[in-house]
Amino acid sequence: MVREAARLAARWEKNKSEAEERRVRARDFAGKLAVQLGIADPGVRAIIGFGSTFESWRQYRLDSDIDLALCGGNWGVLWSLIPPSEFSVSLIELDLQPDAFAEQVKKQGVVLYEKQ
Repeated sequence: MVREAARLAARWEKNKSEAEERRVRARDFAGKLAVQLGIADPGVRAIIGFGSTFESWRQYRLDSDIDLALCGGNWGVLWSLIPPSEFSVSLIELDLQPDAFAEQVKKQGVVLYEKQ
């Protein structure tokens, strides 16, 4: 019983460590992607990363995706520009979301791109 508990604890620590390493890679990928998308579509005012990839108080899992909120821009065009990668990416149009949700994203998210 003790050996099984130790084995489970070790596996949990390994998964946690791998997840944190993946979160770092996901943040890096998202930052570069946001800049590319912002440059590709002049209608983009800002791109905000939110969810478990960017909010460190949230649990990040090995299958977590990257959530990006678009302020302006053409969702369909931007969606088509996302390259294949190890990460699933979700895009939302922040201007079309309920006010309370949009405010939460703006408050807790990370601005990855902002038009100058």
